[in-house]
Amino acid sequence: MDAREIVEILDEKGEVSLDTWKAVSVKKNKDGTADLLYRNLHVGTDDDPVFLWIYANIVEEDWDVRVLERITFKREDIAWLLRYVVKKGEGL
Repeated sequence: MDAREIVEILDEKGEVSLDTWKAVSVKKNKDGTADLLYRNLHVGTDDDPVFLWIYANIVEEDWDVRVLERITFKREDIAWLLRYVVKKGEGL
């Protein structure tokens, strides 16, 4: 199953509407999962876009894609997250 097929299956299942989200990147992982990144076509701006990340299980035998996790975020959220993830070993 290639990246385009994964995106189409999620659209057909109603998991991610391609009327609202544009697929930006699909990364297939060796463990049978995929990371998908979408950009919102209606919310946000070119300078401040809104993204959707989906972590999904690819079931080749059933020709299916099952969403395991989804997160909507803005670029500033990643910067905030990285400030704290990079600081290893420090607690609150």
